[in-house]
Amino acid sequence: MKKTKFFLHIGHGKTGTSAVQSSLAIASDDLLSQGINYPIHPSLRDRSSQLEITSGNWAPNPNISLSNELLNLAECNLDDSKIILSSESLFWEIPELLQNKQKWESKIDLHILMAVRDIEEMISSEYQQRVKRHGDSMPFEQFIRARQFVSSHHAQAAKIIELMSNLKISNTVINYSKHKHDISRIIFKKIGAEDAFPEQRMDGVIINRSLSRKELDLMIAINKIYHERIPSISTTLSDALIKNQPKITSQQCKIEQHQLEKLYIHNKTFLEAINKFLAPTEHLSTACNTATKHTSVDQDQKIRTEEAVSIKLIGDTLKEVLTCECKKKLSNETVDAVIALSQSGTVTNKIEIELLELAIANRPEGKALGRLLIRAKKKSKTI
Repeated sequence: MKKTKFFLHIGHGKTGTSAVQSSLAIASDDLLSQGINYPIHPSLRDRSSQLEITSGNWAPNPNISLSNELLNLAECNLDDSKIILSSESLFWEIPELLQNKQKWESKIDLHILMAVRDIEEMISSEYQQRVKRHGDSMPFEQFIRARQFVSSHHAQAAKIIELMSNLKISNTVINYSKHKHDISRIIFKKIGAEDAFPEQRMDGVIINRSLSRKELDLMIAINKIYHERIPSISTTLSDALIKNQPKITSQQCKIEQHQLEKLYIHNKTFLEAINKFLAPTEHLSTACNTATKHTSVDQDQKIRTEEAVSIKLIGDTLKEVLTCECKKKLSNETVDAVIALSQSGTVTNKIEIELLELAIANRPEGKALGRLLIRAKKKSKTI
């Protein structure tokens, strides 16, 4: 039986995966004409083609292992297409697949596409993602200490590389730090479809950029104040920044020298394992750069101008979110419950008035509510 060729683009996170996935979605018809299938739901393909942030064309399924899922896809691959799957989630599922090689190797011809990144950039981007998407508000130094100075992405990458080497799995490992601007093109070249790369659509595109220091500081402060009450606040604000200021100058998080040295010490084994797999000119950094980076007067002015735009954008978006929160109406069931509680005799007169005012704000046409509120306020004056 002829094997089905699978390309698995597994990330890892913060290595240009959104750009790669948008490129694949845009070029999906052209790829298919060349015998390469990027299976994706039409609605998801449209979003990704519009350069929105997505999770690729694969998602974990708790009811089936990755090995069995690929075997099912291979069985249904009647036109003998090559299949490419792209998802950051694959990065964490790959060990199970590789350890079950004997189960699928007679039916699947596997090639893994993985990107890695310099550890200082990676830990900074990972932290920013937590602030942008998950509402984190802890300081960067605390974030690193909480992980005991270990980068889980580099640890996992080293594990995957060891498995690929021992099991002789075909693969491509790319140093994203050296190929930020051409990683999508490299992926297309590796799958044998370089001429299908949508260059005009992707030229200069930045998707899911990192934040500037001023943006990051403001987001952390806002998360600390509002995230518990409005869990979506971080995503709403970061989406507004990314959509309206896609090419703003991003800045790496600052880290104290002694903590930086600990970071390299705790991840030395992982970095060395990864570098053994890369050409010498493609190696990840294994020591912190102590050189001071200076900016020009023009760069400083550009940063200040961009910061002013971002501050206004954050302020306007925050005002809009808070206004919507204030105007949010309660459901009829909730209003009924509020009224019932106000008349239950178990609350004070002050609370009864406040509950009735809340009910009227959500049901202003209720004449009976108005009478109840007048009675409650008269009662208040007689106490």
